[in-house]
Amino acid sequence: MRKLSVIFCLFASFVLSANAMAGENVASPRKRVVVLDAGHGGIRSGAYRSKICEKDINLAVAKETRRQLLEKMSDVQVYLTRDTDTQLHENKTTDNRRRALFANEKGADLFVSIHADAASSASVTGPTVYLLSFDERLLEQNRDLATRFVEDDDMINIEDMSRSSMGYIIALSNQMNNDPLNHMFANTLNAEFKAHKRHTREIRYNIWTVLYWLEGPGALVELGYMTNPEELAYMNSKDGQRELADALSDAIVKFLENLNAMQQYTEDLEDGEQGDDASASATTTAQTAVKGSENKPADAAKGADSEKGYAIQLLSSKTILDANDAQFKIYRGKVQMKEGAGSYKYKYCLVGYATAAEAKAELAAVREYFKDAYVVQYEAGSIKAK
Repeated sequence: MRKLSVIFCLFASFVLSANAMAGENVASPRKRVVVLDAGHGGIRSGAYRSKICEKDINLAVAKETRRQLLEKMSDVQVYLTRDTDTQLHENKTTDNRRRALFANEKGADLFVSIHADAASSASVTGPTVYLLSFDERLLEQNRDLATRFVEDDDMINIEDMSRSSMGYIIALSNQMNNDPLNHMFANTLNAEFKAHKRHTREIRYNIWTVLYWLEGPGALVELGYMTNPEELAYMNSKDGQRELADALSDAIVKFLENLNAMQQYTEDLEDGEQGDDASASATTTAQTAVKGSENKPADAAKGADSEKGYAIQLLSSKTILDANDAQFKIYRGKVQMKEGAGSYKYKYCLVGYATAAEAKAELAAVREYFKDAYVVQYEAGSIKAK
């Protein structure tokens, strides 16, 4: 039951309005966001066999997956962490972290890190889907593999982690929240690989550094083994890359369609239960959807609320938005909804300022992301009229 509750809470988002209103930002229609990460790049080639670099295979498949996704689904935004042969940072750990933070900043509904594998035996073939886990029983199953990647800074050894550190606590919380969705995507992708006649194995688990800092659902996918000559030729061919991208894009489309169906189910359920109390219930939903992220401007307002005070209003909408919606940009998870006047009555704000002067002091920083943001006063759940 807890897992089902997590799923519904994560995706209790609502249809947004696309119309503009003078003097303030207005929400635009919600599109699902996918971030495709072409592993390695630049000074890090990844696995290397027969003058073929893993980084080049990863990028080619990521680009083709993006192309196919945009053809198969109209209401989706697709981003690549890199679209050229470059790394995001010279330090590998920082490079991996920036890939996850890129997805967080985009408000990704799904993050897929694309790689190609290598093995000690040339007979090993087939794609593998990896998920983040801190379960030592699951990690023990991949202990031999993990040792090699820990040494290369692509994984974190759980024995070296401080269980009391804030980073660990946040990562564990994100992993627990996303676990049902991670498995839903992994199972969907494995089914698509099988449908494309690709040999697959069970889902595997490790503390991949590229997944450790990820806030939303995500997986790392090994497309196949470069140490198998036949599979290497397949992954390096246009036809092979197109087929692999077809499996990836089909799985992503099905995953997002499931999210949309879950969202619609939740909306229908809430519409039936709310009745005359819809506004009060929606306020509670928006407030409880708040979750943490790293420090950014107006961080003093993060999660803060009181009966009355001042706030910076970012945008307004005719309908309820999820507090973690991508439209809130770097303030995802920090906004709270207050009701105001007009047809765009749902106002999304950074709250918790004791005085107007405190709010105005941070207004310039906020306007770098929301140029029409302004200071308002609120009491309880409502914006006070001027």
